[in-house]
Amino acid sequence: MELDELKGMWLSNDEKLEKSVTLNEESIELIQAQKVTSKLVPLYRQRVIECIFHSFAIVLLIGFLFKNITEFPYAISAIALLAFYITTFINAIKQINLIKNMDFNKDLATMQSSLVMLQTHIINYAKLTILFIPTFLAYPTILTKVIKDFDIKALADFDIIAKSNGSWWTLELVALIVLVPLGIWFYKEVTYKNMDKKWVKNFIQKSSGTRVTKALEFLKELQDLKHEII
Repeated sequence: MELDELKGMWLSNDEKLEKSVTLNEESIELIQAQKVTSKLVPLYRQRVIECIFHSFAIVLLIGFLFKNITEFPYAISAIALLAFYITTFINAIKQINLIKNMDFNKDLATMQSSLVMLQTHIINYAKLTILFIPTFLAYPTILTKVIKDFDIKALADFDIIAKSNGSWWTLELVALIVLVPLGIWFYKEVTYKNMDKKWVKNFIQKSSGTRVTKALEFLKELQDLKHEII
């Protein structure tokens, strides 16, 4: 066989190999887009529903606050819950924007970076919920006032302020004094740099979002597969 023929066959095989690698890479990218999308779409819908709910709650609380602005205990209760809903609303919007702006056709490293950022926001969402636990004591207070304002006779017996002889205010105040500093400490402690602490690691793993975690694991598998093909 002539040398030129050998060169020709070698070049032809090389081109076929390159085409095969290219096709395999394109297949991986297509699978990547489909799989990651399937994992994130439910999370996207969940956050949209939460934003609608939070918006509704914010509007109602603002109305309640204006109506009871001169009554200090009720005003403070409304402000505390408003702080919670506005903060979680902003965090949910950030997650929605991250998912919406995510380019599923980008390289694996970029996708992984975006998913890690999304996971960080999800963990922050869980931390905020813990931080705002004391504010949840304001729900019965506000509900009691709404029942009185609208004279809802069917729920007239639900007057936690009267039934507790006013001690509910004391309970709220004690909860704020004790639990807020603990919540702030917890919020600051739960970071990736403290993953050496078992309880921090457990919290992050449990609150990091199953869907995003699975998407990250899938991208890792695809990355390994891509290296094998190349």
